[in-house]
Amino acid sequence: MISSAAGACAGPDGFGPELLERRSVLDEAARLADHARHGRGSLLLLTGPTGVGRSALLDALARSEAAQLMTVLRANCAADEAGHPYAAARQLAGPGIEFGPGPDGAAPWEVLREHAIRRPLLLLVDDVQDADTPSRCWLSQLGRRLERLPVLAVVTERRQPGRAGRAPRFGQDLPAGTVHPHRIGPLTRGGVAELLSTRLGGPAPDDLVDDCLRATGGTPLLLHALLHALLTELGGPGHPLGDTPGGAFQDAVGHWLRAAGEPVTAAARILAQLSGHPTGGADLPTLAADGTGRVTEWLHGLRAHGMLQDGSAGRLDEFAHPWLRTAVLADWSQQRRADVHHRLATLLYDRGESEDLIADHLLHTEVCGAEWAADVLIGAARTAQRAGRTTRAVQLFRRALREPLTGHRRGTVLLELGCQEVTLGPPESVTGTRHLAQAVRLHQSDEAVFEAANALGSALAGRGETAAALEVMEDLAERFADHPELARAVHAAAALIASHDGASWLQVVEGLRRIEARTPDGLAPGALGMLTEYDATSGALSAAETADRIEQLTTRTPDTFSRSYVNATAATLAQWADLLPLADGLVADGLAAHRGTPLHPAYQCLLSVRAESRMMRGQYALLLAELNSAENHLGVLALNNSHLTSQAVLALLETGRFAEARQLATAAVAETPGVSEGSWEWNELLYARGLLELATGRPAEALADLQECGRRQAERHVVSPIVTPWRSAAADCHLLLGQPGAAAELATEELRLARIWGTPRTVGRALRALGAATGGRQGLTTAGEAVELLRADGLEAELIPALLGLGRLQLGGGRRAAARDTLREAVTVAERTGALRLVAVGTELLLESGARPVKQRHTGAQALTDSEQRVCRLAAEGNSNPEIAELLHLALRTVETHLTNSFRKLGIRRRAEIAARLADGT
Repeated sequence: MISSAAGACAGPDGFGPELLERRSVLDEAARLADHARHGRGSLLLLTGPTGVGRSALLDALARSEAAQLMTVLRANCAADEAGHPYAAARQLAGPGIEFGPGPDGAAPWEVLREHAIRRPLLLLVDDVQDADTPSRCWLSQLGRRLERLPVLAVVTERRQPGRAGRAPRFGQDLPAGTVHPHRIGPLTRGGVAELLSTRLGGPAPDDLVDDCLRATGGTPLLLHALLHALLTELGGPGHPLGDTPGGAFQDAVGHWLRAAGEPVTAAARILAQLSGHPTGGADLPTLAADGTGRVTEWLHGLRAHGMLQDGSAGRLDEFAHPWLRTAVLADWSQQRRADVHHRLATLLYDRGESEDLIADHLLHTEVCGAEWAADVLIGAARTAQRAGRTTRAVQLFRRALREPLTGHRRGTVLLELGCQEVTLGPPESVTGTRHLAQAVRLHQSDEAVFEAANALGSALAGRGETAAALEVMEDLAERFADHPELARAVHAAAALIASHDGASWLQVVEGLRRIEARTPDGLAPGALGMLTEYDATSGALSAAETADRIEQLTTRTPDTFSRSYVNATAATLAQWADLLPLADGLVADGLAAHRGTPLHPAYQCLLSVRAESRMMRGQYALLLAELNSAENHLGVLALNNSHLTSQAVLALLETGRFAEARQLATAAVAETPGVSEGSWEWNELLYARGLLELATGRPAEALADLQECGRRQAERHVVSPIVTPWRSAAADCHLLLGQPGAAAELATEELRLARIWGTPRTVGRALRALGAATGGRQGLTTAGEAVELLRADGLEAELIPALLGLGRLQLGGGRRAAARDTLREAVTVAERTGALRLVAVGTELLLESGARPVKQRHTGAQALTDSEQRVCRLAAEGNSNPEIAELLHLALRTVETHLTNSFRKLGIRRRAEIAARLADGT
């Protein structure tokens, strides 16, 4: 196939494209042939690597004009005939000439001389490096006597980088001036372009020329085969260059490699297989087990011809074009490829390289079998998990399962794997649930079974399969009937899981009531916490009464397995009661002490408490950073927690990122189709989407979402505004729709429930809504009460909308000067917290009040970009640059650039000054 491909390039005169850039050699041969015809013979030695066209030159010389005046004798040496004396010399036999061993082992000299006198001779000997030793000796003797004979001997010899020959280079023992050496090299870029133009029938595109040059190095053998493949196999030169040519090109590359010999062929395949993979500094000669220097020499040759390019840090150099890399690997089995990674992984392990680097190669093997392989894979998976690289962690855990593992360890890996898979959404979450179920069956210890079943139940509930999740917990409760501590922990976990479904949650509450009636010494802390949550949200408890319950929960020592649930419940209640420092402490302690899976219900609950506390403080940038949504607004979806997604939607909304908030809300709904309609998390999503619709001028759509949220919450007996205060938001919708009566009714009811709870936040929020709904003098008074109450407690997130509401009423009542003061305060507080949506609302109202337009500042806090604000706020809270980079998923250099620009705009020199300058807004 290779010969036909090359032959197809020949022109009608026999000197076609295969002899491009070979004119100087042909001219030299013609000159020496003329000398030979005049009795001054010589030897022309053509050397070069495989594929440069040495044989094609001999063919051309045999057909040349000079050859017509001479007797042409030709020998093609072959390695498989090297053991037969005079095998090459006998091929030169012509009419009247016979070669055979004489007394001294040489050919009969006189016969050759007499024949040459009758007619000049042109001897063509191809691949002399493969000739048998007697023939090489005879040719050397001939070379010493040629200058007295009418004979031109043209000999070709392959001189291949990285290829060690069996014999010394031909001609090195001949007298100076006897041999005329000529090195044959690859084609230049101009030669490649000319060849392509000839084959294409017109100018060749530059990108195609460059592709062909990098894939072949200008080697004619490879180039002709590549063109043949491109033109016949891929449908012509217009075919996309990304396709990989096979057939002729792969055959040619195989021949090219075999000619280089071992270990170069092995090195080439190792190089191709490891393309793009870090090797930890291991070099190619080491990996190919070459101590001769041949591989290094071969690499130098490739680089000289442009077929090799530098690899990135910690990686080998690479073939300059994927066509060549693919062809090198074409006939190498998957097992051989995997063996390369296995050997490298072993080498890296012995050198003490990082688990992540070693695991990168183990991923490309089927089974290693060594005990250390499982350790490395599991360790690297856990590292990826901690770094938030879930997909990578899943790959590594799955690969670890192919190694020999004990039943306990396999169960542990399945547990960790399943917990990661369920965060990836369908179809991975389905696989994750199956893996968690396998983990439950494999584990033997009660503690391990409890952890695995807990994760399985949470995963099922997250998919909307609450009934199945509760069945898992019921089976677990039966197993632990004789273990009171574990049984209580199972009940606590079941209660949290039941909250995903309204009907199940109410059944749990009813069961706890019955237990309470039969227990004179009081409920266990976990059960008490569950009932306190129900009583608080149903309007049966005040914040003060709830604080007493929190004290009971935090002062009583729960058993080991229930501690996390009690801690999470106490943190939730403290957050609702606006005891945020207490909630923060409980969250920090709980997260620090957590050693289980990320699917643990108590762990997820703590994350939710932390997120909502951030929102209550107006710490939007920090919240988005913690939820992986600062730079990528969809990042929170990987956390597989609908409540966290709702908080991210609200944070994006408040920071003015409306489009991103809508995309996230839409994606959240699409990714949670199976979530139960009675789930409190689903109600949070409805509430967040309702606020988004309201803020973007769609009050009718907002009202529909908010009313649906209220209906579903009522089915769960949740009426208190401590969670999803939908009535105040729905009242705002009614006002925009021209329905003040309905607005006032909802606001009045929320105020009644807020006063039962009794925290300034809930009361102030309800007063704001009622003031807006009432309007007039009474509305001004009510709105003023809201502002004073919220301002006194420093509740800035709620104070800003209260100030804006009061400012609107003051404007409507003709009190422009007072309105300007109120609105300026609102804008100042909003700028301080980063509530850019409300900054825009306040600025618009200020313009309406007659205030001068605010010019954009190029210095001060207002001049900071969104990214700079996020970085500065995290820095002000004590985070280091690497910590900020990790939180915001930025490069460390990017964080440093943001801080440098921010220091200039804020006019500061020290990190300690950031907080004060952000606080005063200057």
